Amino acid sequence: MQAVLRAAVAVTALLAIVNVAQAQGLLKRLADRAVEKVEQAAEKIAEDAINGLARPREEAGVGEEAPAPRQDAPAATPAPVNPPPAIKTRYIDSLKTPPDIEAKKAEYNKFGEVSCNDCEGGVELDGRPTFPFDEFSGKYNERAKRAGSWPVGHMHRWQGKGSAGTLAVTSEERVEGFLCRRLEYRLERGGASANRPGLICFGLANSSSEVENWHEIY
Repeated sequence: MQAVLRAAVAVTALLAIVNVAQAQGLLKRLADRAVEKVEQAAEKIAEDAINGLARPREEAGVGEEAPAPRQDAPAATPAPVNPPPAIKTRYIDSLKTPPDIEAKKAEYNKFGEVSCNDCEGGVELDGRPTFPFDEFSGKYNERAKRAGSWPVGHMHRWQGKGSAGTLAVTSEERVEGFLCRRLEYRLERGGASANRPGLICFGLANSSSEVENWHEIY
């Protein structure tokens, strides 16, 4: 009887050990599955985070290579640059004497004609001013150079064969872009008189000139 009881106790103990081992195995499998799920969840979260960061960069074009330029594309042609217009040099000989001034000048010269036995052609031209010898004497265009050296308002006087003459600088002004001076010639003889306007301008005489100076226009 005692032997049977001992055998029963032993069987019971063995069953208990087996049950405990089975329970431990079950718990271990459950724990392993839980750990595996946690790891899978963590991997998915990490993957989603990486994809979320990469997507905006892709949308913004970051990391994309710029397209290579086409080899057959024509080179850009620079816009033509128009050179500034050349400044055309103007010369004194472009200024002309108006017809009415020519008529006044002819009347003045006619008034100044005086008979003279010892003059060339028997006529003296009193309307042509005479000057004492100075630095302008004998030079080309000497009368204009003299009048250009005088101050505005200056009056030169001379005595001809039959008339007394005066040459005055009346004003200085711009005429067609040139610096000019207006003159007045006047002759008096026997209570009668004649006068004409004059004009001198400063600049290059013509295309052959290299130095600017005063020149007589009329």
